[in-house]
Amino acid sequence: MKKIKKVLAITMALIVIIGTLGISAAAQENVISVKMMNYNVAGLPKFDGTDGAGNHKKIADYIVENNIDIVAVQEDFSYHSSLVNNLSGYDYFTNHSGSIPGGDGLNIFTDDMPLFNETRVQWYESYGDLVEGDVLTPKGIIYSVIEIADGVYIDFYNIHADAFDTLGSRVARESNYKQIVAMIEDNYAKNNRPVILTGDFNQFLHATAEENSNMYEIFHEQCGLKDAWVEIHNNGDYHDFSSWYNPNESYWGVWDSVEKFLYKDGGGITVEAVDFKYSWITDDAGVSVSDHAAAECIFEFTVTEDFVENTQELVVVKQSPFRNLFNLIKWIFKDLIYVFTHLDEMGALLEENNLV
Repeated sequence: MKKIKKVLAITMALIVIIGTLGISAAAQENVISVKMMNYNVAGLPKFDGTDGAGNHKKIADYIVENNIDIVAVQEDFSYHSSLVNNLSGYDYFTNHSGSIPGGDGLNIFTDDMPLFNETRVQWYESYGDLVEGDVLTPKGIIYSVIEIADGVYIDFYNIHADAFDTLGSRVARESNYKQIVAMIEDNYAKNNRPVILTGDFNQFLHATAEENSNMYEIFHEQCGLKDAWVEIHNNGDYHDFSSWYNPNESYWGVWDSVEKFLYKDGGGITVEAVDFKYSWITDDAGVSVSDHAAAECIFEFTVTEDFVENTQELVVVKQSPFRNLFNLIKWIFKDLIYVFTHLDEMGALLEENNLV
């Protein structure tokens, strides 16, 4: 009898252990880990002897070697072919909008995650001159639906906001922020999917509200987005950055920089940023290949019992090369008109750079 009881006890213990392992395995299957990178690749034409094509190969090598799942880039202009041709194993990428003038410099690449509903939107408002250059290229938003696992989709946005710190640029940037939030909220209301917003925001949260174009109010209060760097490295505090601030040290590419990952839950899928860092990618001489750092973030997407299956029609968009040609011709004329109507500014710029 004692032997039977002992056998029964061992059997019950094994059942409990196996059941627990089964539950644990099932829970792990519901968590999807995705490694993302956002990078301004500084792809403007190089006239100073810099090896732009070689730099973009270095970027591609870094992406492949570090097993990044999803990559968002800005300023992907003149050396796009060097970047994409060296991204071995990256089967999905958005259609290149062309170099300058005409291209927006925005693209998305993934290793094995299909891209759908690719959409490019230009900013309603931009500000700048020939030096700043924001009026000479169609900066804005690229949006795509990404299937991160079988039947699991996210809304992914990559932006390049208006640059520089003049009053006109800050006003334009606030308009940019409001425009992308309106787009996010409209898609969220219709499709209720998790949101990832990344890109070059050309601003940082720790500045004053006036200087940062009301970032906190627009992205976090209104839209309900979380900031990966803030959540992980600043204990979720969106107002006090005193532990990081040092007037003798740069924040650029170190903490709360212009490259960001913002996110929120949706459709019964919770989103958590579990790791975030800034990385400087360098050439063989140790020189950074861009004037920006890359932002790298690991997200965990947990599919809960409230998961809502996607019902939106998903389309793989193929752009015609003729469309890029049309954009190129249109922007050549726009830029020429701008230059000819700002000849004094053009002369001053040439003189400043000892070109006349």
